[in-house]
Amino acid sequence: MRGTSRRTVPSRRVVLFGETGIGNYGNEASLAAGLRLLAGTDAMPVAVAQLPGVVAAEHGVEAVEIRHPSGPRRGLTSLLGRVADVVHLGRTVRSVDAVVVPGTGIFEGHGVRPRGIPFSLFWLAAWARVWRRPLLLLSVGVDDGGSRGVRWFFARTLEWADLVTVRDEESARALAALGVRRAAPVVPDVVLGRDPVAQPPEPGTALTDPLVAVGLMDWGGAERDADREAYTARSLGLVRALLDAGVRVRVVTGEDLDARVAVEVVRRTEAADPRAAVELAEARSVEEVAVAVGGCHVLVAARYHNLVAAVSEGVPVVATGYGHKQASLVAAYGPAARAHDRDTYEVSAIVTQVREILAHHAAESARIRAVAAADRAAVRAQEDRVRSLLGLRARESVAS
Repeated sequence: MRGTSRRTVPSRRVVLFGETGIGNYGNEASLAAGLRLLAGTDAMPVAVAQLPGVVAAEHGVEAVEIRHPSGPRRGLTSLLGRVADVVHLGRTVRSVDAVVVPGTGIFEGHGVRPRGIPFSLFWLAAWARVWRRPLLLLSVGVDDGGSRGVRWFFARTLEWADLVTVRDEESARALAALGVRRAAPVVPDVVLGRDPVAQPPEPGTALTDPLVAVGLMDWGGAERDADREAYTARSLGLVRALLDAGVRVRVVTGEDLDARVAVEVVRRTEAADPRAAVELAEARSVEEVAVAVGGCHVLVAARYHNLVAAVSEGVPVVATGYGHKQASLVAAYGPAARAHDRDTYEVSAIVTQVREILAHHAAESARIRAVAAADRAAVRAQEDRVRSLLGLRARESVAS
């Protein structure tokens, strides 16, 4: 009788490139979406991250640094460091079979230095061409801001990629404004591919016991205390107005650094009225945000991925945002007028919109869930196409 043996199909190494490991919970959720894309296949993910040790610990994957880990960074020798970074990226790309950038607003240029992530993306794309490795940019956020150098680096990367999809129509328009001549289909943010994790509120409670989540962020940074205080004061006014409208308020964070603003808003609210129906829910990941807002009837928030988490759970949203990504998401899930600017919104307008949502909550939530289901299906379909494009197959042993 002839014996049989089994051989293991060699793993295909696939880079997942992004600004990860630095505490940006939206970027971490996008990396998790990239890992979901590769899960169950013969692919071995390699995260190219800003802090690979953090990524390896949190996601359990092999991770390497975007820049050369020991390249010189100061003085005249910094030029040698840049050369070392380029060589390091070249070696990394050569060692893998494909390169994927899963989502994030990595092509948004406002406040970005050319020698930072735009430089790295350019060389990532250049090396992918040299070593003939497919480069896939999936549901990325794009704007046409930034310096001439930033825009040039972004445009070359977007032109040289083998596949580009963008997460909203504004990103598609920005692509053209950058001078990139290629079609870029709109596929929703990769994080919208996640499954709901929280229980919805009981039917009818939107009128009898309304609960509104208010997502706050630390807007200011270490050198901008005045900006932080202005934002805190505006947020306090919003929370008080919602309480006066007869709703309970759950203040929700998104990242660790948001806690001081959120805690301060709750503290001042309770100081003014010890019986105020306000509570704090600290969240540090999209999944934790989803749990925090999942039992709420409405979310009013600034952070983009707080809004993403909410609509994934079927929660209607009002945005107090700072960019086109919030406005685009709101317009996809409801009236565009529910997107407001973080610095200029009128509290009375937001309270009015919250009341409208509560008055028609069942229909509002059903519509949100229907759009979220369609977005989830679109993201999952993109994952199927990418697996096919890269020739990935189910992880298994093959008889020989």
